[in-house]
Amino acid sequence: MADIALGSAVRVVNVALAIKTAVDTAKQNKKDCVEIGKLAALVNSHTERLKKKTEAMADPAMRDALEAMADCLDDALLLIAKCNGKCFLLRYLKASDMSKQLRRANDEISKKMLLGIFATCVDTNIALGQRSQYAGQAENPRSSQPRTDQARPGVTKNDKGKTMVATVRRAESDPLSGIAQFSLSQLEAATNDFSEDSYDKRGYYKGVLLHNGLDVVAAIKKFSVSNDLELQHELSIRAKLQHRNIVKLLGYAKVEERPCFLVEEYMPNAKSLESIINASRLDWPSCFKIIQGIAKGLHYLHKQWVLYMDLKPASILVRSDMDPVIVNFGLSVVLDGDDDTIPGDALAGTLGYVAPEKIRRANVSLKSDVFSFGVILLEMITGRRVSPFDDLPEWSSIEMIRSMKGLFDPALADESQLMKINRCREVGLKCIEWDPKCRPTMADVLEMLNS
Repeated sequence: MADIALGSAVRVVNVALAIKTAVDTAKQNKKDCVEIGKLAALVNSHTERLKKKTEAMADPAMRDALEAMADCLDDALLLIAKCNGKCFLLRYLKASDMSKQLRRANDEISKKMLLGIFATCVDTNIALGQRSQYAGQAENPRSSQPRTDQARPGVTKNDKGKTMVATVRRAESDPLSGIAQFSLSQLEAATNDFSEDSYDKRGYYKGVLLHNGLDVVAAIKKFSVSNDLELQHELSIRAKLQHRNIVKLLGYAKVEERPCFLVEEYMPNAKSLESIINASRLDWPSCFKIIQGIAKGLHYLHKQWVLYMDLKPASILVRSDMDPVIVNFGLSVVLDGDDDTIPGDALAGTLGYVAPEKIRRANVSLKSDVFSFGVILLEMITGRRVSPFDDLPEWSSIEMIRSMKGLFDPALADESQLMKINRCREVGLKCIEWDPKCRPTMADVLEMLNS
């Protein structure tokens, strides 16, 4: 089966490469062809990585998933070929008709990726710059290599090659002011020279530091940057964030020729939502408290015009009282306002939670975060990632709900909670609408959840 799937993967790669060649020679509808070319290149990149995953290639569903993608790319290739000026059919096709067909093909490729044909089979992060996660393993704070500008979200190059930050609005002229700065010696003393005893398996070092005149237990995380601009980018976003459902930044340490460090609040016994979804069953009130808390935290960020960019269960910690906290702001950017957008070419996310406009490399906005929230909400209820095209009928009885395998234990649910559970289902489906304009704002989400 792995060999069959590998053959399908090779077909996808070959067709994607053929699309690149066809786009280069296209004479009509050039812009639409180029957009398909960009998406085909993205598919090609993921498929090349997928070919190296032996376990994934042995999945019986993989062959069909790859064949469906290859068929989709084949259709797009035929359309692009008609735009090379040599096909007589163009005499009978208006340019606007061809444009519609090309855009439809673009959408079909995006849908194939989004529907889970790729997202559930290729469990890979396409973040341009990955940070140590709370739920992951910490790297040696003394041995990290700095990332390039291209690996830093929000850092782009202008037409003259000058590095620019895609954060338009700043918290203050000097984002480093007002934030506690610790020395490396202070961190070494707090962590016993970054000893194994001070290391927490959630990906940080635990230590006691003097902060605002008080001894505070803190979580100390390595933070690799290639220049001061990256550090300013992170601090300018987080300097003013004060909310129960957002991890609190206590300070930082800037060390020459070494990784920087972020000093954050320590949350004992907190677990990643990802681990809870995979291993736990909760009563409905606890599950709903997590949903509400994520919504509140994301709404707070959006009020500050912060586009979080990579919302997923691994980026959410849940305290012992079931109150969630959004962590890891490495991909976040600050927009100019509620309706501001950023070109998708400069952005990243995690397949399965990423909004379709990101996959299409169209402009993204705060509504892209709303999509990710909707996927998480529905995953918590149903136990699976739901796409905009999945059939998810209303649950008309508690028996239907008990057939779900989500985060909450259906055996602990009763008829009185049926309306609230269905309301969450409706909210989740609204959040994952294909068109961002049809999605609610996080303010709307909170209002619907509380109604």
